[in-house]
This record gives sequence, structure tokens and C-alpha cells, in this order.
Amino acid sequence: MLFLMAMPAIGLAQAAPAWTELNAQQRDILQPLAPEWDQLEPERRQRWLKMAERYPDMPPERQQRLQERMRQWAKLTPEQREQARERYRRLRELSPEQQRELHQRWEEYQNLPEHRRRELRQKHGDGNRPD
Repeated sequence: MLFLMAMPAIGLAQAAPAWTELNAQQRDILQPLAPEWDQLEPERRQRWLKMAERYPDMPPERQQRLQERMRQWAKLTPEQREQARERYRRLRELSPEQQRELHQRWEEYQNLPEHRRRELRQKHGDGNRPD
């Protein structure tokens, strides 16, 4: 009986390997996450592993962008990560029209001079956030 109850935990451990159990290519791709890998929830590790499978087929500029985002993510505090997850959840709930409008506004923001973007970030209380 005890063996049967342990089965899901064993399956989960195999599905979400420890950092030392990753192959060289996975460790290379996921390097920015190395310090925290073993503390990530199994579901998150699985998502990152799936991304690592797709990584070699990505264009170089997308690979570079993904690496930078992983480095930025690794620098966030747990509170900042939770805020980012909440923003992502809220964005997913927007209608397609609202998403297009938000995307357009983001593009307009990106086209502003750096000093103007900095002013806006400070005005809205997010002055430490990278672009």
C-alpha cells in the first residue's frame, strides 16, 4: 500500500529532474536558472524543459531574447515574480481587441526616447523595471 502511494511522487520526480540530472544541452540552455532550478515547482521545471526542447530550432535573435529574459527573471525577488505572474494572468484574460490595443500602446512606448520612457516608469512607480 505504501508503495502505491509513493508512485505519484516518484513519477513527478522523474518528470521534473534535479539540475544535476539534466543533460549538457539542457544545462547550457537553462543556465540562467541554475541557482534556483531545484527549488522550482515541478510544473515550472517541465515548462522550462519543453522550452529547452524547442530552443535549438529558434532563430538566433529569439534565442538571445529568451536568454536575456531568463537572466532578468533570475534576478527578480519572489515578490516581483509573483507580481509578474499576476500581470501575465490578467493579460491572458483580456479580449483579443484589448490585447491588440495594449500591444499597440506598448509599441508606441518602445518608440519613445529613453529619457521619456524613464520619466513614465518613474511616474507610474516602476522606475527600476527594465524595458
